[in-house]
Amino acid sequence: MSKKLLTGMLLGGAATYAAWKKMAPAKKEALKESINEKFNEVADYVTDYTLDALDIVDDLMSDSNLNDKVSGAADAVNNVTGKVKNSANKVVNHITNDDFDKQTAEIREELAKNKEADEDNNDIIIDATNDQKPSPTEDDEVSQDDDKE
Repeated sequence: MSKKLLTGMLLGGAATYAAWKKMAPAKKEALKESINEKFNEVADYVTDYTLDALDIVDDLMSDSNLNDKVSGAADAVNNVTGKVKNSANKVVNHITNDDFDKQTAEIREELAKNKEADEDNNDIIIDATNDQKPSPTEDDEVSQDDDKE
């Protein structure tokens, strides 16, 4: 897409340059004046809009209640920033100062103990002394129905 955009800009610029060179000097001057007028109108509009916005912000900031809210929000942001920094420091200290080899060895020992305990409990017991009568199957039910008739 960027190649297409660049190509379009180059072709458009070349076409504009060619049209500018073929234009009569009087039309060139008229076009320059028109562009300057439009530019000045836009600049005036943007300046007026910016000054109006600054006046509104100044009026709002002069209200002491808003100043208190802004300073309270700033304090809250500072508190959160401090908490985040403390948490980051704890993580860095944990990573740099803790003995991971010792912790890993302890975990391996516990896993080995659990594995030995599991190996001792691997017996499967099947109780064949079930006194219950087996439930009838469909074939048994069909044959019983035939016997009744």
